[in-house]
Amino acid sequence: MSKTMGIIVNREKEGAVQYARGVIQWLEKKENRVLVTNWLGNRIHRHDLVADKSEIGEISDLVISLGGDGTLCRAARDFAPYEVPLLGINFGGLGFLTEIPISRYRQGLNKILADDYRTEKRLMLEANLIRNKKKIETCLALNDVVISKRGIPRIINLKTFVGGEFITTYSADGLVISTPTGSTAYSLSTGGPVVHPNLGVVILSPICAHTLAVRPLVIPETDEIDVIVEPSSGKTLLTIDGQVVYDLKEEDIIRVKKASSQATLIRLKEKFFFRMLQTKLGWTGISYKAPR
Repeated sequence: MSKTMGIIVNREKEGAVQYARGVIQWLEKKENRVLVTNWLGNRIHRHDLVADKSEIGEISDLVISLGGDGTLCRAARDFAPYEVPLLGINFGGLGFLTEIPISRYRQGLNKILADDYRTEKRLMLEANLIRNKKKIETCLALNDVVISKRGIPRIINLKTFVGGEFITTYSADGLVISTPTGSTAYSLSTGGPVVHPNLGVVILSPICAHTLAVRPLVIPETDEIDVIVEPSSGKTLLTIDGQVVYDLKEEDIIRVKKASSQATLIRLKEKFFFRMLQTKLGWTGISYKAPR
């Protein structure tokens, strides 16, 4: 069954344009309609395929992300509001989120065309930057919202509230506010827990906290988080999914809550979360069957 598919690529990856050209040619031979961004259309000299983001989101049956997990995070931020499913084709690094390697894209897309797939919903966060009581920036995040020091590493102070209740003032290099999806990303390197993606929770993980008693915190997804940048913290940054960056000022409020949109990821086969951890994180040991 023919479909309309949007394609986005990681512009910084070597070979991205070549891969995209091959995928597009294959899809068109199967009589599918393909839509691409202006950037990609210019590079493959196919201006007839160019559409803006809203058009891609509104009329595509799915969006193909060519790259790694970062590319899929960007696709989620762009297209989650349109509820369009996302298929990650990986030629990046670990590939926690992407579904198939570029070497097997034909087999994967054949399954898509045969409607032999399922979808999986992932929690997203909405981060609002509030300055002088006015909301000046809003951005979605699939993995995490990070508040950190800019430039020379030094302690910053982040007054933190959860559900309207004061929790603590983190004295640390920063704070990672993560979804379960992002628990295997930056949050993991700070000592945060690995959280199953089906759980409706948010993780707060301080980065190199000054006090040993301060530990990662897991809260319900329904709780709203307010983080206030305390005076004397110096230059700080707000970073979304490691990609979108905003400069912060003293007394800025970063308000993080569950987004109204969810990312919809395409799965071609049943994915066992713990088996994936074994593979991607290098967990070793003898494999056993579960007792019955």
